[in-house]
Amino acid sequence: SSWLWGHEKTIFEREPGHAFNEWTRNLGLTYRIKAAFWAPDVLVLSDPAGIGHILQDKIYDYHHSAVVRPRVARLLGKGLGWVEGEAEHRRMRRLVAPSLSSENIKAMAPDIRDAASRAVNDLVSEIQTLGDESVLNILQWTAKATLNVIGRVAFLYDFDGGKSEEAHRILNARRQGVSPIVKYAGFTGGKASFPHYFQTLMLLRRFPFLNDLPISSIQAQGIAKLTVQSGVAQEMVRRNKDLLHQSQGSYKDLLSRLLSAYAEGAMSHEELFEQISTFVISGHETTTHTLAFTIWQLARHPNVQARLRRELDTVSEEPSYEDFQSRLPYLDAVLKETLRLFPGLPYMERVATTPDVIPLREAVKLSDGRTVTEIPIETGQTVLIPIIAIHRQEAVWDSAEEFRPERWLMGLPPKEKLVAGWSHTLAFSDGPRNCIGFRLGQSVILTSLMRKFTFSNTGAQVSLKISSSLQPWVVGSEDDGPSLPVHVHLT
Repeated sequence: SSWLWGHEKTIFEREPGHAFNEWTRNLGLTYRIKAAFWAPDVLVLSDPAGIGHILQDKIYDYHHSAVVRPRVARLLGKGLGWVEGEAEHRRMRRLVAPSLSSENIKAMAPDIRDAASRAVNDLVSEIQTLGDESVLNILQWTAKATLNVIGRVAFLYDFDGGKSEEAHRILNARRQGVSPIVKYAGFTGGKASFPHYFQTLMLLRRFPFLNDLPISSIQAQGIAKLTVQSGVAQEMVRRNKDLLHQSQGSYKDLLSRLLSAYAEGAMSHEELFEQISTFVISGHETTTHTLAFTIWQLARHPNVQARLRRELDTVSEEPSYEDFQSRLPYLDAVLKETLRLFPGLPYMERVATTPDVIPLREAVKLSDGRTVTEIPIETGQTVLIPIIAIHRQEAVWDSAEEFRPERWLMGLPPKEKLVAGWSHTLAFSDGPRNCIGFRLGQSVILTSLMRKFTFSNTGAQVSLKISSSLQPWVVGSEDDGPSLPVHVHLT
């Protein structure tokens, strides 16, 4: 390891997850790495039992680190994903979870379908204007489509198919927050190689007070949140100030639920806007990238695309909620495989707030030759869970780097090798903190797209990098920002 950068420089110089998988092959599922700037060692945990202990059994004893928590506040807001402590987290979750229950999602299905159709029809018009076989950055289109669905279904707000002035402001702010992280040096603002971003991140771990300084790449992360809270959130609340009376206590949408809690004194004015920005940005980001990576993989695997199209032909033009739940297994497998390979959150970092003993499923051999099946840790220990590496472990997933949706239909690996998260992945975390909005819109939007378009590969070389989430960049065109170019053809 480097005397200054420890092992962490290696993590950031390589494709996400690659360094961890190499270390796992050589060291096992649990090991320590040297942190940068002489910070205490980081415990890397890929062991299923240990992960379940932290994310389920003792979740409230492990908090976001001094690097992660301020970043969550800047990127999303001080909402559900930011709050710490069992009592406060449960209070916030009780306020918002009912609006995104399975029952409510089912009731929202027609609105989801209408919003998705609007976005797809706009793309049809764009392709007709540009000409067939157009090359599009599909990430930009899924961003507009998803924002339209989130606005319509969760907040009763019309983003005009993602074309409104408010939509443009939010999407531009999000790009501004992501691009400097990879393109520019954190402290100088000038052109930089990738290690400059790494320096900024590692300095924040060692010196958390830097979060409050006017450093361009750090403060840029907050642009999207401020854009939502100072603009569209104000308009949402103003337009729907009488929504509580109109809904007559049904509270089917998220905004009704939030406004009801605010009216009852269960939520402060500040919390109301922090929650709105959290759900607008996080719900949008998760679905946008899942859809974009799915379309990109379908373009690269025409056999998968053809099989999915055949399955969709077995249901009606507008599949019902029940169709999506049980009658489209290959569609479900395609989305699961995308989330396995491209989780929105590639790494998760937690810090122990109390001494603990982490149980392990796979024994660890210590330097003195002893083997142990549990790891004692002290208060302040940083634990890093390399999600993208866990999802791509060759010892667990056959041909782990390949996009193979059929693996989800042919029988999963042995249960003892799998984590206990959603569909045995950590794509939406695990335990009481898991994402409560991931069911929203993905299947409906993808199905609508498949009815109208076919997709083919452009041959562009795409590299994955980490900013606030997993971001795709075309090699040689980094100045264009995050991008997934795809040939789009009308059917």
